[in-house]
Parts: sequence; C-alpha cells; structure tokens
Amino acid sequence: MKPIKKTIPCFYEDLAIEFQSLIFSRNCTKRTAVRLAISNSIKIGVLRPGDYLPPEKVLAEILNVSLGTVQVALGQLQDTGLVQRRRGDGTRVSDTEPFTDNIWHFRFLSRDSNTPLRIVDSKLMMSRVSSAGYWSEFFGDQAFYFCFTRKIRMQDGTRAAAHMYIPGSLSKDLDKVDVSELEMVNVRPFLETYLNLKINRHTSRVSVVTPDKAEIIGLGLLAQQLHYEISAIAFTGAKTPVYYQRIFVSVDDCNLEF
Repeated sequence: MKPIKKTIPCFYEDLAIEFQSLIFSRNCTKRTAVRLAISNSIKIGVLRPGDYLPPEKVLAEILNVSLGTVQVALGQLQDTGLVQRRRGDGTRVSDTEPFTDNIWHFRFLSRDSNTPLRIVDSKLMMSRVSSAGYWSEFFGDQAFYFCFTRKIRMQDGTRAAAHMYIPGSLSKDLDKVDVSELEMVNVRPFLETYLNLKINRHTSRVSVVTPDKAEIIGLGLLAQQLHYEISAIAFTGAKTPVYYQRIFVSVDDCNLEF
C-alpha cells in the first residue's frame, strides 16, 4: 500500500510571514527568500524529515511569486540535499536520501545510522586574497584569489567548515556577488552559471589532521581534535583549474562516503 503523504498545511501563514520578512529585512531576491523561508522552517523543526511541502503551484500562490521562482528555489534546496523532488510524488524534506551525485564529491554519514546527513544551516563569507598559500601552488601565479568561507551544521549537530579558493583570472568581480544569495546553495552549480563554464573533472583527497592555528581560528574548529581534511579540486574540460576547496570536519562526528 502506498504511504499517505504527510503534509503540514498549518505552516502556510508562518511561511508567508517569514518570506516577507526576508524580502524586507535582507533585501534579497524572491528566489532566495523562498529558499531561505523553507530552509528556516526545516531548521527550526516546523518541517521534519519525510514531511511533504505544498505543491509548487500552491507555494507560488501562498508566497505570491511565479511558479518558476518556486521551482528554482526548490532545485537549489535539492542540490544541497535538504529536500527531494520526484515527478508525480512532490517535494518532501529529506531523511536518509543522498545528495545529488553530480554535485557532491563526497557525503557526510551519521556514525550512528550510517545514513547521509542533511545540511540545515549554512553561513557563507567571501573575501579577496592576494597572499600566496597552498591554493597558489595549484592555480599558479595570480594577482589575487577569491575565497569563500563556509560554516555548516547538519541535522544531528555535526559541524563542518571549508575554504574554497577561486583564481581571480576567472572573474574580476566575483566579490560583487551578494553572498546572501548563496546561503543554503551549493557553490559549484552557481560558479558554473556565473563563470559560464562546466566542471567536468574533480579529484578529492582525505587526510586525518589536527588543524593548524590559522584554520582553527578562521573556521571556528575545535583545537587539539582530529579532523578529516578533504582537499577537493575541480577543472573544466579544457583542464582549466576552477577551485581548490579544503573542508574540515571532526573525525568523531561522522563518516565519509565517496
């Protein structure tokens, strides 16, 4: 017997209020406000794993936005693994579903259940860097680099943090992007669209390390604790290096799957 869909209609009004609050207080686009309003509902537990969201047309009516805006926002949430969308079944909050294979190099798995962990909170900052480091060895001589710093939290409390470096030669004005537009968004598909390129090859390497002082301070990591250090690099089909990402997560908090 097909399970009955569990929907949460009582949160419609709260979702609309949150959406309007984001529009006015954050001055963000409608697409971003839809995405953040839904992700906030999941973060505070109004929407729980397995709950179905209203149909896309209903969401568009509730929030007074176009159907296309809703579809883009839901697609971004799907890229982060926060929701699952299936034709003929609707959109529901993920529980044990994996992230999208063509987006993620790896997955965080719960140590208790060995199921994929969902991101429920994400903070992103961006800066322009002119100093040399491990990233410059990968990209070669550059006048400057862009650095995305992201701190994320999973539904079980697991925390991870990362630096992603992008060569300035790919874009002179990447730092003009409003980073609030990238909250709860996977940066990879954003870069492909913004930079008009396609990432066709990537490699990942995992080490177990105790982060150095700069990374502990910069990423808010726990000192004197072993962390997975995942180094992920990506290229276009023409072998142009696109980004170098270094991710840290405590060994005690999760497993990794590639």
